[in-house]
Amino acid sequence: MSAQGSPSSADSGAVFRFSQNNFDLIRLVAAGEVAAKHSLVHLAPDEFPHWAKACFAFVPGVPIFFFLSGFLISRSWERSPSAAEYARNRALRIFPALWCCVAFATALLFLTGYLGSVEWQPLKLVAWMVGQATVFQFWTPDFLRDFGVGAVNGSLWTISVEIQFYVLIAVIYTAMRGLSARAQTVTLGALAVAFSSLNLFRSEVAVFIDESTGWWVATKLYSVSFPPWFFMFLLGAWAQRNSSWIVPLCIRHARGIVALYLAVMFTAFHFGRLPLGNDIPVYLVPLMGAAVLSCAYVRPGLAHRVLCGNDASYGLYIYHFPIVNVIIETGRVGGIAWVAVALVASVACAVASWVFIERPFLRRKKSALRPVGG
Repeated sequence: MSAQGSPSSADSGAVFRFSQNNFDLIRLVAAGEVAAKHSLVHLAPDEFPHWAKACFAFVPGVPIFFFLSGFLISRSWERSPSAAEYARNRALRIFPALWCCVAFATALLFLTGYLGSVEWQPLKLVAWMVGQATVFQFWTPDFLRDFGVGAVNGSLWTISVEIQFYVLIAVIYTAMRGLSARAQTVTLGALAVAFSSLNLFRSEVAVFIDESTGWWVATKLYSVSFPPWFFMFLLGAWAQRNSSWIVPLCIRHARGIVALYLAVMFTAFHFGRLPLGNDIPVYLVPLMGAAVLSCAYVRPGLAHRVLCGNDASYGLYIYHFPIVNVIIETGRVGGIAWVAVALVASVACAVASWVFIERPFLRRKKSALRPVGG
């Protein structure tokens, strides 16, 4: 039993090995969806066909990340011998690569000559860099608003949300410490249902905040904070607590679950005209989670055979947006060739980030769910 709470139900009677999965490959596909979609939308909007939009709709990258994060981070907290060790492991995962990416993006502002064309303020630039490297990624000073699409690295808003998740799950588990394992699981499920309402009525809540405060920034802060997204993370945590029966069920019915997911998503996108991607309807998220777990565990050795233990998904996610902005800044917009250039450059940066930054730091983690190899 960990210091924080009872072990999950996956620790007994399971018919699978928790650490043998395809999560690395699933994260790479999700990051690829985000990078490809941003590249197409901003670099070749006229060459973004309907069938491509449908393909992206099947892989809502950010919701998949949030669900997987809940599934894995809740397990990490349960296994960590102390809160300090848990925090150290989370910091090793997030910050070394993030800091290098912030330095990379800042260098691009100088190398493209952008800062030479605007009146920029050194203190605000430093403040922006600190915000990008910590938990204030959503703030951009006015003098950077003309670079690319208006946000130097628009993908980083999820970093601050993830860090909020890391803190909140620790608080929730600590508060549940006196409860039985069953009561803890029920509590996580109840919280997931409660927070789903904040996503279900996200636009209405945003309008209410805007009208009540008269300050449009408040609505933006709400959309980049944890409340609208926390139910996805909590659903992943609840699934982890019940993984002893949920994962075997997903394994046994993997084909049917994935086929149902694709059919429902296609219907929702093509006929229902429902917003997908980050705006995937609340009621489709559990089905998405079941499809993710099916793909993760039905052939758990696939990711290792394909990736050989490497994981460039985080690097691809955080590096692609500055590269897209550089291409926009240099006027290379409107051709599918530049989409390919952006993706190739992003993959190259992601691989370099994994080999030289992420992997060396991840090897310093203790009590990791899966040790990082050579």
